[in-house]
Amino acid sequence: MIVIIKLFHIQILDSKYKNLAKNQFKLKITRFPQRGTIYDRNLRPIAYSIPRLMVYQYLDSVVDYYGILKYLKIKDNTNSKLPKLLSDDVPIEYRKFIISPKERGLFAIKYYKRLYPFFEISQNLVGFVSDMDGMEGLERSLDMYLKGSVGYEEVFQSADGKRFYIPYSNKNEPKRGLDVITTIDMKIQNIAYNHLKNAVISEGANWGFVIVADPQSGEILAMANYPNSYKNYSIQYMYEPGSTFKIFTFAKALELNLISDSDSVFVNRDGILVDGYRIKNVEKTSGYITYGEALSYSINSAFAKLGITMGGNELYEIARRVGFGIRTDVLLNGETNGILKRRYKNIDIANFAIGQGFSINGLQMVMAYSCIANGGYLVVPRIILKIGDTLYSNRIVVRKCFSSDISNKLKLILLDVVERGSGKLAKMDNIKVAGKTGTSQKFLDGSYSDDKVITSFIGFFPVEYPKYLIYVVLDEPKFNKFGGTSAAPVFKRIARDILKYQTLKF
Repeated sequence: MIVIIKLFHIQILDSKYKNLAKNQFKLKITRFPQRGTIYDRNLRPIAYSIPRLMVYQYLDSVVDYYGILKYLKIKDNTNSKLPKLLSDDVPIEYRKFIISPKERGLFAIKYYKRLYPFFEISQNLVGFVSDMDGMEGLERSLDMYLKGSVGYEEVFQSADGKRFYIPYSNKNEPKRGLDVITTIDMKIQNIAYNHLKNAVISEGANWGFVIVADPQSGEILAMANYPNSYKNYSIQYMYEPGSTFKIFTFAKALELNLISDSDSVFVNRDGILVDGYRIKNVEKTSGYITYGEALSYSINSAFAKLGITMGGNELYEIARRVGFGIRTDVLLNGETNGILKRRYKNIDIANFAIGQGFSINGLQMVMAYSCIANGGYLVVPRIILKIGDTLYSNRIVVRKCFSSDISNKLKLILLDVVERGSGKLAKMDNIKVAGKTGTSQKFLDGSYSDDKVITSFIGFFPVEYPKYLIYVVLDEPKFNKFGGTSAAPVFKRIARDILKYQTLKF
């Protein structure tokens, strides 16, 4: 009677042992979701997931009936009571063998392995995934859409490791992540990356980047970086733009009616002195030239004097108007603001006018030049066309920056830069290119270096209705230390191959 009462108490009234048994025999298995696919604008997969198995071994004796361990190249079967991960990259087809009663002591968890078919050319842009979380690039910035949500399933497991899958057990299906279609064209990305890589290597530069965009819509068609890492130099690195900024100094002077493009300015071969500092010219031009020619040949002294005439507040206003000093908020992580401050000393204003003494990121310059290319509108840069079923196809205008009259004048002046000025090496046959060279001295150890520079070229084509804008930047090229000789030829090669690709495409 005592035994019967005790058994009744243990089995019926006391749930401690029931719960203990339940915890021993009932397993809750995590079921991982499939991460959404990232596509380029032509539905080429940039990042996608395939089902794989993580295979574990947790009992002392395993009879390898189906050669699973041999396939995994596991020789030592001995292990402790804790599960041991044998492999995290087993084809999903092996699941039926692993969970077979014959393979005592093995079990598998299904998960999704992330693949990057364009890894080399898009690594800095796309990023990577670690433990189901996006860590850099698009994988990180779009993680909340791509990752989905985990599920679970309950199974019973006997003492010898055999599992019984319960048809009507508690389960929660994993939810697949959303697919994303980007504005990137991987053909153009490949073109930009390969020409950039060749330039960085041949010039002995530290790094470089290329952005290709549609200046009408703000869509980013390519964002190539070299060397390969997970750092996106085009948005995460701040640098002084140099002479590519002079077009905005020129634009402000036109608006204030301080000059016209045909007005003359005197140029001294040795540059000018400002507050005891000499601002030099690369071109050893001397005498009177027009302001249009001063831009074409990138005469520092002419624009330094022009900046001092209009003042630091006016330069600050035009710089902020076209988007410098504030993030573009493109959907990529780590974008910098740049550093833009009002300047009051003459030497600081003179430097400001020629693109020194403040910093930007590369995408800011692309959007600023888009204002000129598209008739005067600052547009939001776009890298996403669709997330799930939601379309993001409309152009977003931040503000009107220039009148159509001013933007047309700026286009013609930039056309002259390429036709007969410092950007001649970007000139192409049968299509008109407008653009500007840039050579920015790096500020090191309290002064500007004559040897360490950042060179660049930014241009768009065709001038009549620009469809492509390309920005090339190289850090510390060792051989050609001017934007017109190092970056402009890269622009030309990229533009030429884009036109070939578009001809074949249509």
